[in-house]
Amino acid sequence: MSLRKRLTLLSSAGIALVLIVGSAATYAIERQQLRGQVDASLARDSTLVFFGQERVTAKAPTGVRLAKPPRFPKNGAKKVTTIIGPRPAFGSLPSYVELIDSHGTTVAPTVGGVRLPVSARAIEIARSGRGAYYADAHVRGVHLRIRVSPAKAGHALLVAQSLSEVDRAVNRLAWSLGITTAVGILLAALVGAAVARGALRPVKELTETAERVSETRDLGERIVTTGEDELSRLGSTFNAMLDSLDGALRSQRRLVADASHELRTPLTSLRTNVDLLRQGTALDDRDRERLLADIGDEIEELTTLVANVVELARGSQRDLHLEQIRLDEIARVVVGRARKRFPRFEFELEAEPTTVWGDPAELERAIWNLVENAAKWSNGSGLVEIRAADGELSVRDHGPGIPADERPLVFDRFYRTETTRGQPGSGLGLAIVRQVAESHGGSVDVEGAAGGGTRFRLTLVESV
Repeated sequence: MSLRKRLTLLSSAGIALVLIVGSAATYAIERQQLRGQVDASLARDSTLVFFGQERVTAKAPTGVRLAKPPRFPKNGAKKVTTIIGPRPAFGSLPSYVELIDSHGTTVAPTVGGVRLPVSARAIEIARSGRGAYYADAHVRGVHLRIRVSPAKAGHALLVAQSLSEVDRAVNRLAWSLGITTAVGILLAALVGAAVARGALRPVKELTETAERVSETRDLGERIVTTGEDELSRLGSTFNAMLDSLDGALRSQRRLVADASHELRTPLTSLRTNVDLLRQGTALDDRDRERLLADIGDEIEELTTLVANVVELARGSQRDLHLEQIRLDEIARVVVGRARKRFPRFEFELEAEPTTVWGDPAELERAIWNLVENAAKWSNGSGLVEIRAADGELSVRDHGPGIPADERPLVFDRFYRTETTRGQPGSGLGLAIVRQVAESHGGSVDVEGAAGGGTRFRLTLVESV
């Protein structure tokens, strides 16, 4: 089931539940109010009933309603208990009245001509003279509401009214609420479907865009976002992810293209020298040694270039083993290697104890690239100054320097300044330094040095 259908069903179910609960509560309250009015009327009628002893003859007293004419003795006179009931208001329902004794026997003619049912509880009230209660009963197919209360000593009074009008009103209310609830649920489903369709339109666009990107591999697809709600933020995040993927793919393609270009020159030279040896051209010992030395240098250059390309291709996917390390001690190790590699150079180290968070192997590689770069561009010999303190390492050479407009570009892959074109090197060393610095949460920058030359600064996160 789609998300839109689930949202429609959930919203419709929620509204249906509210409508059903509201209708049920309305029905219960209205029914209780109507029956409460009947109960109040019965209680009022019970207080208006009174009794009397009259000597009657064959004719009932004027104004007294009898269920049936009583049987009188032949002597023509008897004392009979009479019930004088309340006068019903105009338009009101008639009341039915009956008086019973402690044995449940009717002791007076009923008002209304209806014999009301007598329960054990009514007899108990007649005997005790305490308590009162209401009950429902069906008499001759009519739904009655009965109130039983104590009367004179040893008697109980039963007063009843028909609930027919109340039942009809309650039934009409039930039908009205049922129809209203059904229509409300239908409208809720329609509105829920429309709302779900509108609310999930950005999700639909996001899904369709992702499917197109997956099929076409075109990372130029974007989602038009408006507003600042959660769905708009989701679309913006998706666009940012596509930008990141597009940038990574472009960078990868550029790396492959640049690496192919840089590899072409040493491979061509290496192939030429190897072909020359395979042809068996007559060479004296000096030329042969020089040719073999060139082949060795080209192989070493290729090895270094391939290693640097692989290092850059790994990017941020490398596994760093961060720990607290002494930056000054790594600088001493690198300077020791540089003095052996470049014996004609003077490497001056000024180091203070400073601890940083980093991967020892990665930082050593970055520092070596900075020192090696300074040695290469110092006109064959000279002084290289290295300083380590306060979580920062700087390397300064005394070479020709880098023009100010080219300094921001020296950390790009395979970039070389105008003054260094044709010099040995792949143009990847400084790019690796920047990558290592960024992966450690640090930075690297370049500036001109007073008195000539260039200074590189590697800044890392210092550990206290």
